[in-house]
Amino acid sequence: MGEPELKGRGALPHVFVMNAHYTGIGIARNLRDHGVDVYGLSWDPNAPGVRSRFFKGIYRVPNCRDEPQAFCEKLIELGRGHNEAPVIFPTRDFDVTFLHDHRQELSSLFCFPQNSAVEFLLDKLTLFRIAQDHDVPVPVTVVCSSIAEIDAQAQSLRFPQVVKPRIAAQWRQKGVWEAVGARKAFLVESAEELRAEYLRISTISPEIMLQQYVYGADSDVAVCCCFINAKQEMAAYFTARKLRQNPPLFGTGCAVETVNVPEIVPLAKRLLQGSGYCGIAEVEFKRDSRAGKWFLIEVNPRHWDQHEIGTHIGVNLSWIAYQDMIGRPCTPQVPVKPVAQFRWIAETDALMLALRNTYLQLQEDSLLSDSFKRWLAIRFRAIRTFLLEIAFLLKGRKVFAILHRRDPLPGILLFLRTARELFDLLGRHLIKHSRTGHATVD
Repeated sequence: MGEPELKGRGALPHVFVMNAHYTGIGIARNLRDHGVDVYGLSWDPNAPGVRSRFFKGIYRVPNCRDEPQAFCEKLIELGRGHNEAPVIFPTRDFDVTFLHDHRQELSSLFCFPQNSAVEFLLDKLTLFRIAQDHDVPVPVTVVCSSIAEIDAQAQSLRFPQVVKPRIAAQWRQKGVWEAVGARKAFLVESAEELRAEYLRISTISPEIMLQQYVYGADSDVAVCCCFINAKQEMAAYFTARKLRQNPPLFGTGCAVETVNVPEIVPLAKRLLQGSGYCGIAEVEFKRDSRAGKWFLIEVNPRHWDQHEIGTHIGVNLSWIAYQDMIGRPCTPQVPVKPVAQFRWIAETDALMLALRNTYLQLQEDSLLSDSFKRWLAIRFRAIRTFLLEIAFLLKGRKVFAILHRRDPLPGILLFLRTARELFDLLGRHLIKHSRTGHATVD
């Protein structure tokens, strides 16, 4: 991954994107046809975007999570190579926190996408207090930092409860992610289970947030995707819902569909304006399947994986945010009427989820197998289930996270990597099967 040549003043300021994965590729696609040169900042030489033609170039940089000072020095070096301050877009909570913490050193070299109010949105406890103050429904939420507090709160909690970090990046730190079981959040069904889980992770992450579980399926999760300008106006928005998450319940959306959910737009607007925030945001809500009421779940104050889907219904958040940041007048963008349904699909994640769900069903049904005929029928049913899931995901109009007809190389490389991962997974499964005499799930 070679260093692209730094260019001087052009027709439009350049854009730096702080990764070359799904989110970064989407930003590059959104801006390329508007004549904006987009550069990827990547610490991962295997990121799919490093081979994407939508990037003007890729700079190899340290990971700001692990080496913030080295990353800051590299940004200063890159920024000084431009006659006009580039726009910089974060794509992870670590990126947002880094830019917030280093605003003083970098603000003269780059156009920042968020104001300082972003810290209120990253801290979930502060976020939920702001929501309550502005009549945005939130699940009952408490924070605990000791086993004594856990025991005291458990007496009044209604289970099941969702356990999550107060600040998402806390569990994404190096070493912590593995200690919490590589989970963004998890469900506990009883006080005993909560206590056991806390004792297991407390040495790594002593502070946790407990939140009343909102009943419903993954498809009951909807998002308001928007841009709040410096005048605190919602200058662009669209809504979407999750079809599939990987892992289910608390994972990242690997299949998301644009759909009109007008109820959540005023809630998101009140919340963001009440916090004083300006910038791009994804505000996530979940509809309680029993009460029929929308509850705030979280806010991503940045670009996120599926943002590109908005361009297919007339809302290009990257472009409108870019124009606002460079002081260019822009026309507000709202979804085309009626809202056309488009699906965003993360190819590998969606495939792996379908395979895992099919495998789990196969394992469960196999316990009932008492004959070869029954065994064969179970296999055919599992294959049918898998094919129906793939057909469901591919139904209708869609955009893929990586695959793109104008940018074939990242898709080819993704296919090869996915095939290798599947062969490795199959090999590990066969080894386990041969050692134990029965199949197990990783």
